[in-house]
Amino acid sequence: MAHIRPLILGWEFPPNSVGGLSTHTYELTKALTKLGVKVKVVLPFKEHIDMDEVDFELIPIDSLPDVYTLSSRDETFDANLYNNLFERINRYVYNTVKLTSGAEYDVIHANDWLTARAGLELKKLTGKPLIVTIHSTEFGRTAGNPWNMIEEEERKAVEGADAVVTVSQRLKDRLVEMYKVSADKIRVIYNAIDKSRYQRRGHSGKPKIVLYTGRLSVQKGVDHLIRAFKIVADNDKSALLYIVGTGPEMKSLIDLSIDLNLQDRVHFFGKVPDDEIEYLYSIADVYVMPSIYEPFGIVALEAMASRTPTIISSESGVAEIINNALKVDFWDSEQMADMILGILRYPEMNKTISEEAYKELSYITWEEAAKSFLKLYKELIKSTD
Repeated sequence: MAHIRPLILGWEFPPNSVGGLSTHTYELTKALTKLGVKVKVVLPFKEHIDMDEVDFELIPIDSLPDVYTLSSRDETFDANLYNNLFERINRYVYNTVKLTSGAEYDVIHANDWLTARAGLELKKLTGKPLIVTIHSTEFGRTAGNPWNMIEEEERKAVEGADAVVTVSQRLKDRLVEMYKVSADKIRVIYNAIDKSRYQRRGHSGKPKIVLYTGRLSVQKGVDHLIRAFKIVADNDKSALLYIVGTGPEMKSLIDLSIDLNLQDRVHFFGKVPDDEIEYLYSIADVYVMPSIYEPFGIVALEAMASRTPTIISSESGVAEIINNALKVDFWDSEQMADMILGILRYPEMNKTISEEAYKELSYITWEEAAKSFLKLYKELIKSTD
């Protein structure tokens, strides 16, 4: 394994994080290095990278991605924002090609459409095999209102890669349907969790905490959670809803909570550091992931690793591999409320559910994901020798 040298093209890396893409790149890099693999990672920044835990070679380039328009834009088309993002991607491509020209590697691994263009260019120049991991689709991120040029970038990535990896079977099926790519070209490698980072603290029992963490965008379905919490709040006067994260829907979600007379019961925390999020997981009574569109959902695994009873959308990719979590249709606010109330009312029963979910995580590790990627790397390298 150790002789394989992947070049990973990244866009996010802790603490420069927006969502699961950052966690995926970091944890996969760490797991590969622990297996003895010499990993090179291209990142569009070099500041504030904690390399103590991860022994990899960083290739920093000048293309700071401070505008994450793929999932954070308003519904109104903003041409300036759009052009700014593609300008940054073009700069990423140029600098990646320039700064990796003398680097030695065997396989190129691009993450999502943001870095796929650079991967395609390197493949053309070097002849090295290219893997593209697709974490979500533009159509899903925008609730069916995609930017055509981003969809075209996704199409080129899927068609031009030697292999495509998706984070769930649901997402694989979607790519086959949308882009008419052969199912044989796509490998499903699920995201995972390092559960050693998380612990259960608990709290005094009052208030009872319902927790959501993640981006506040249409695809995340947080409005459905707030409507469900209205029912919860009417039936349990000690319950509070903590919403952690930022995004284009924040104002409308705050307005919704006020319209439902929940302004004293729903607390918006905005963006908080990872250690504070881990603390909130550890004291929450229930975690809810109400996503309309969620190709995977690493946050659900993080909550389970904290031994917090977890409710997940049946639309999520993580629902494919987890049995000991309650699953709900995102639109069914009444059922979601019933599940939340059940967890709040019967803590002993839900302790059992949480412990069983925690046991499941023993098989959902980044080491196993890294081994799956290594197997794919070896197959592609062998096929191009």
